[in-house]
Parts: sequence; C-alpha cells; structure tokens
Amino acid sequence: YTLTSLTLDELLAERGREFIFEGFRRTDLIRFNKYTTVAWWDHQPSTETRKLFPIPQQQRSLNRNLTQNPGYN
Repeated sequence: YTLTSLTLDELLAERGREFIFEGFRRTDLIRFNKYTTVAWWDHQPSTETRKLFPIPQQQRSLNRNLTQNPGYN
C-alpha cells in the first residue's frame, strides 16, 4: 500500500507490531506520552511512578548522593 500521510498514532501502532517481542513498547509509550493513558494486559493504565525505573540498592549504597525515584521507597 502507499503511504500518503502518517500520524504519530499510526507510527506507534506500527512500531508495536514490528517490535512486538523486542522490549521497546514501554519506552515507546513513554516517548509518545501514552504510557499512563493506554491500558495493559490487566486493562489498567500504568501510573506516573512507573515511568521511571527504581535505582538498585547496590548503586545507592555506592553513591550516597543518589536518592530513590518516587514510588519505590
């Protein structure tokens, strides 16, 4: 088929199909600002807290200047 126009939603959907088992979906949803508005397998959107990963305790022990990301205390 020929592409005459491309929306961000179409691009996100295509990336979802193209990279289905590659582990990019979460990052793409955050990048497209849809991570907290799109439902997952349990039909519940994620929370703002889950946009960040927790900082491992080992890293925080090595660097006392690091503070844990919100929601992981």
